[in-house]
Amino acid sequence: MTVAQLLIYGVIFGSILALLASGYSLVYGVGGVINLAHGAFYLLTAYMIFWFVDGNVLAYPIAIIVALIFITILGAIVYIAFIEPLEKYGEVSVLIVTFAIAFLIERAILLYEGAKVGELQSISLDYFIPGGAYFLGVFVYYHDIIIIITAIIVLSLLILFIKKSRLGKSIRAVSQDKDAAKLMGINVDKILMFTVAFSAFLAGLAAILYVPKTNIMPYYGWDYLLLAMSVVVLGGMGSLAGSLIGAYLISFLRYFVLLFIDFPFGTAFAGLTHLAIIIIMLIIRPRGILGKKERV
Repeated sequence: MTVAQLLIYGVIFGSILALLASGYSLVYGVGGVINLAHGAFYLLTAYMIFWFVDGNVLAYPIAIIVALIFITILGAIVYIAFIEPLEKYGEVSVLIVTFAIAFLIERAILLYEGAKVGELQSISLDYFIPGGAYFLGVFVYYHDIIIIITAIIVLSLLILFIKKSRLGKSIRAVSQDKDAAKLMGINVDKILMFTVAFSAFLAGLAAILYVPKTNIMPYYGWDYLLLAMSVVVLGGMGSLAGSLIGAYLISFLRYFVLLFIDFPFGTAFAGLTHLAIIIIMLIIRPRGILGKKERV
C-alpha cells in the first residue's frame, strides 16, 4: 500500500464510519442510550435491499428507498416499544433489550438465508455507478466519490439542522437537561424517538454506500457496532464533532497499519486497531477527545 492509497482509502472508509458513528453518538448524547442494535440496523438494511433486488421484487433504486424508510420506522418502533418503557429501570435494561433485538435480527437473517440457499453465503450489492478513474496514481471508483460527497452533504446538513432548526434546538435542550426541557414544553419522548429513528437511518445509509465495496454476512452487524463504538469512545461519547474526528482517525490508522505490514498479517492487525483503541481510550481518557463529563 502506498501513501496515496492510505489517504484516499482512509477518506472513503472514514466517511462511512462518520455516518455510522454519528447516529450512534447522537442517541447517546441526547438520551444517554447505548443502543446495541445499531449494527443490526446496518445489517438488516443491506439484506433487505439484496432480497428485493435478488428476488426481482423491486428495482435497485426503489429497493434502497424502501429499505431506508423501513429501517427508519423500525428505529422509531424499537424506541417506542422497548427502549422507552425500560429506561426507567436503568441503562442495563436498555442494554439487554437492544442486545436481544440485535440478536433476534441476526438469527432471523441466518434462518432465512440458510433455508433459502441451503448454506450460508456472503452477499454484496451493485455499485451505483460502475467504473472509475485514476487520482494520484490510485484507481478510485465513481462509487467512492459518491460515498465521500454523500457523507459531506448528510453530515453538514445534520450539523446545520441541530444548530439552526427548531427541532434541532429541542434536541440540544433535551441533551443538556431532560427535566428542564419538559418544563419548557418539549416532548422529550418524541425527541428521543426521532433521534433513534434518525440513527437507524444513518446506519442504513452507511450500509447502502459501503456494502457494494465489500460483502456482508448475518453476524457482521456486531463488527460494525464495535466500529461505531470505537469511533464514539475515541471522539467522545455524545460529541458529533468528536465522532467525525474519531471516524477519520480510526480509518487512517487502519490503513497506516497496512502501509507497513503486508497481507495477510496486516489485514488481521488492521482489523484489531479499533478494539485496541477502545481499551486504550477507556484507560487513559474515558471521556474521549472531545467528550465532556456531561452529555452534550
